[in-house]
Amino acid sequence: MKNNYRKVALILLVLFTLSLSGCETLKKKFIRKQPPKKISPVLVPKDYRGYPNDVLYSNHFNYWRAWTEDLINCLDTQGSNKRERLAAARAVEDLQRMQELLIEPKKEELSKYIKFYEGVQKKMDLGQPNGIDASEIRGDLESRRRVIMRQFEPKEVKAFILKEEEPIKPIQTTEQTLPKK
Repeated sequence: MKNNYRKVALILLVLFTLSLSGCETLKKKFIRKQPPKKISPVLVPKDYRGYPNDVLYSNHFNYWRAWTEDLINCLDTQGSNKRERLAAARAVEDLQRMQELLIEPKKEELSKYIKFYEGVQKKMDLGQPNGIDASEIRGDLESRRRVIMRQFEPKEVKAFILKEEEPIKPIQTTEQTLPKK
């Protein structure tokens, strides 16, 4: 009987020492962990004057060209419709921004191309076009792209870009026009 008590006491002692030992020290085991302190960033306002109009025009021209090439590639490979819609919307957006930076004779000339791109955007919103429609849209995009690149290249329209003193009105971006969640 005495041996049984010794065995039970020995087992309890071993279990107690094993529970106290472990990966962390005894002090860390019994002290509550504090939540991490929140550090708020310090924002420093900066006076931003923006870019000159000719640089903005050049940037939007390059953006338009990249989105148009992306749209053409998506039509070639039957890529995702979401990507096609995004590329069409951004191409229209950049053409509109280019138009806002031009004065009247070139501004009117660019409006017919914007209407064409808006038509393409509506077709993309209806759903992914089948092979025949995609090749037709792709052909039209290729021909319009070549004309726009020739007639509205930043070097060609340098004389028609608004001067810095003339204000331009801001247009809404795609993100601003999306419905709030």
